[in-house]
Amino acid sequence: MDHAKMLNQLQTAAAESLQSRNVTLGDITIVSALLTEFAVTLLLFEEIEKFNDFNNQPNGTSACEKIEFDRALADVLKGVCCIEDAVVKKIRAGIAIDAAEDSTPVVGDCCSR
Repeated sequence: MDHAKMLNQLQTAAAESLQSRNVTLGDITIVSALLTEFAVTLLLFEEIEKFNDFNNQPNGTSACEKIEFDRALADVLKGVCCIEDAVVKKIRAGIAIDAAEDSTPVVGDCCSR
């Protein structure tokens, strides 16, 4: 599977869909979250490859090497969880932005000059 090609196709499709006159800031925020999600998927595929390479070493590995590898992998997965939380927040923000745009606009102090 050519992940770079898939990402390129996804970015092209997203860019084309954002050319519409009806695109909202919420739409753009959600598309951004989806592109982030795809990038995280690529990261996870790379980690799977590293995991398989590590476990298929012909000479085997020591217990210390396995512990270090497991710790490094756990750190990557913790980071992915943080990114996933951010993606969910971004999607929710996009939905909230669109919901706010459908209501009566509120003018703040900075806009009333």
